[in-house]
Amino acid sequence: MSAPTKKRLLQPRESDGNASDDQEDNVEQMIIDVEFEGRNPESSDFHSVKQLLQQLFLKAQVNLSDMASILVNQRAIGSVLKQVVEDEDDDDDNDDVDSNQVFGITTILNMTDEKSECVEQLHKLLLDLSKQHSEVDTFNFINNLLKDNKQPVALLINERYVNIPPPISVPLLQSISKELAKMKASNPASDFAYLIMICKLYKVKQSKRENKKNQSEQVWSNAEEEVFDEEAEYKFEFCVKNEKGSGMSGSWDEGDCEMIPYRRVLLFPTKKLDFITNKIQSLLNSR
Repeated sequence: MSAPTKKRLLQPRESDGNASDDQEDNVEQMIIDVEFEGRNPESSDFHSVKQLLQQLFLKAQVNLSDMASILVNQRAIGSVLKQVVEDEDDDDDNDDVDSNQVFGITTILNMTDEKSECVEQLHKLLLDLSKQHSEVDTFNFINNLLKDNKQPVALLINERYVNIPPPISVPLLQSISKELAKMKASNPASDFAYLIMICKLYKVKQSKRENKKNQSEQVWSNAEEEVFDEEAEYKFEFCVKNEKGSGMSGSWDEGDCEMIPYRRVLLFPTKKLDFITNKIQSLLNSR
């Protein structure tokens, strides 16, 4: 399984009540280290995994209970992200820590052999969305891929809560690659030709007050997925502004930057997974 890694949460330090307005505007921040590790999914993770899937799929017509059940019962592949709790640590804060809480999941859903309601619905969803939002060649490729059992295909799920930084993704993706190799060795039907990934991103639209008309900026929910985007052979995106639970949604005052949620679907050959993971690691190490 993946090695433990750290996330850093920044929280404001309490004011002593005597600070000036300028001081209050520049509140110091303290760093809290929280250690995570990837573990094999368990049946008890069902509800947490379903909740993570809901923040990705929102109102899509996919049976997420069915999908979560499949994912937590897979033994050959996949990791859930949980916090490490040291038994010998006497810190009172640990009393409030649930060691079984799932903070993320990185796994594979077989979209070729898996005969389930969620997979059938996922096929239909991707075909409908690509027909509406993609170029003709992208739609044709997806249509042929999903209907051709000669090229096994899987969904790569890389979902976690928004405040967990990208370094956590590297060991989880490395585990997926090793597990895929083992599956391929024991079952040729698991030799997936392509992986499909659904990513969350936001387009920051500048207000009319700023002299930057029609300018927009992309913000990735999981920053490492920008590398997947760079290496994808086919892609398309669609807006989910009218769907609830987008994670970064909210209300903005006039003059603020509005963050419009999107989903981007990426397709890339499975053989590129190691290259992409190494590229992510190199970028993180260079910072």
